[in-house]
Amino acid sequence: MLKELVDNNKYIICAGISTLSLLFTSISIISVSRSVNEISKELETISAWADSQNECITKTFRIDGINTQGMPSKVWSCNGGGQ
Repeated sequence: MLKELVDNNKYIICAGISTLSLLFTSISIISVSRSVNEISKELETISAWADSQNECITKTFRIDGINTQGMPSKVWSCNGGGQ
């Protein structure tokens, strides 16, 4: 009896399984795309900060009139170090 039920409805059963599979795949894709979107927004903020830091470091040659071309001094100055 069960075999007859499965044999008579195998296409409907397969269609139902395929539909559920597509539904779960769609939900997964939506979830992943939201996560990627959130990560890209966070990276945009970090990228803007890094650009401003690079520009500051490139343009910094003197601190208080003293020639301090060393990288640590430039980074320290651009990050708000000092007084």
